[in-house]
Amino acid sequence: MRFILNCFTFLSVLLTSTLLITSCQKTTTLQATAPTQSVAAAPAFERKLSTITVPISFQAATLETKLNQELNGILYKDDNLEGDNLAVTVSKIGKLGIRAEQNKIYFTVPLHIFAKGRWKWEPCKICPVIDKSESTEFDVVVKTESLLSFTEDYKVKTVTTGDFDWGATKPTLTVGPLKIGLARFVEPAMQNQMARLSNMLDQEIQKRLNIRQYVQEAWLKLQQPIQLDKTYNAWLTVTPQDIRISPLQATNGELNLRIGFNSFIETVTNGKPQVKVNPNLPKLITDNRLIDNVQIGLIGEVPYLHATKLLQEQVAGKTYNFENGKQQITINNAEISGSGDKLVVMLDVNGKAKTGLFTKKIVGKVFLKAIPYYDAATTSIRIREVDYDLKTKDQLLKTASWLAKGKFIRNIQEQITFPVKTQLEQARTLLQHSLDQSAHVNDAILLKGNIRSFTPDNIYLTPTSIKAVVNAQGNLTVQIVKL
Repeated sequence: MRFILNCFTFLSVLLTSTLLITSCQKTTTLQATAPTQSVAAAPAFERKLSTITVPISFQAATLETKLNQELNGILYKDDNLEGDNLAVTVSKIGKLGIRAEQNKIYFTVPLHIFAKGRWKWEPCKICPVIDKSESTEFDVVVKTESLLSFTEDYKVKTVTTGDFDWGATKPTLTVGPLKIGLARFVEPAMQNQMARLSNMLDQEIQKRLNIRQYVQEAWLKLQQPIQLDKTYNAWLTVTPQDIRISPLQATNGELNLRIGFNSFIETVTNGKPQVKVNPNLPKLITDNRLIDNVQIGLIGEVPYLHATKLLQEQVAGKTYNFENGKQQITINNAEISGSGDKLVVMLDVNGKAKTGLFTKKIVGKVFLKAIPYYDAATTSIRIREVDYDLKTKDQLLKTASWLAKGKFIRNIQEQITFPVKTQLEQARTLLQHSLDQSAHVNDAILLKGNIRSFTPDNIYLTPTSIKAVVNAQGNLTVQIVKL
């Protein structure tokens, strides 16, 4: 009988021990699911419109050289006497001069004029008609002043008024051995012709100052993506929206104006962006409130796939211990996505919690939500206000309340960081290097200036990436060295 009791006791102890051991190794599986994407629609990413206001200056002497190269020989010729009984040929015979003062451009143009006049006299109906023509030639120096402006289709508009002085040769009429001075007779006619000469000069200036050609070339080049960094495959894109121009000012022999480009400027790191070039120039807008500065909205972009890779490098395989090792959690894998205005952090974990002789194992996924922000000190995107997704938190309170406490979350919050420093510094370096070198946009345009500061603006979540907006401010000068 004692033997049977001993055996029964042994079996009871063995069964109890087995149950205790089983209880110590019980595994709890977390069944949390990813937060639904329809809970909060992701806010639409609003690109910041950057205004690049560029002061442009060029010497009146540059325009003078251009016009002297283009305007030579005969400028105007009318050899038909019919209608007005007058034939005129106007030729440039010396160097055209230009000076810029008081917001006007002053021209002096030495001209040689050949004029032929005809008069008819019919004494009576049956009498023969007396048809007589005489010619003369002389030199004048036309002096004009012009106000320059621009039309919305990028043409130079000039309004010129002028006067003249006699040159080395004055008009005369030769009758046999006699030469009769005609200056006092021709002068009223010349005064009447100044409007025609001024209009002719306007046409020549407008025809030879092809502003649209330069703007069209810059407009197309501006839209081509620029590679900033090969390692990170970073690219800069500029999407111009409109063009503004200030009234032209002239002083101290220099012509000055400002051109403002309103553009969307972005940097991306997921390869060369596909851009659709808009070949059509917008209407030119005249604006007298443009100022001498530049503001560029730079975008540092971190695609969720890249953010996931960085997150895995930061936390995957790490074990966190709490309460002197009684609680332990290991992160096996991690993933980043977006939901509304928050980032979703998925952590695939396993862990254990020991209470007395009992040990509980935990396996499954937990989901955290956090608000991203730009950390200027580290030039990176970080997270704050981290908490468990509501469904995850409900499960943890039931199965692993210790994990629901904030210490684990604080550790994760401190570790997660997505650097955009390289992107932004590459963009800044590219811009500043070009400006420091007084870069030639082409053989006619010189670019120089500096970027003074970078100011963080905002963080946006898109369906595929995190975007950090940073404003670069400085000044930019363009000098036209060749027309």
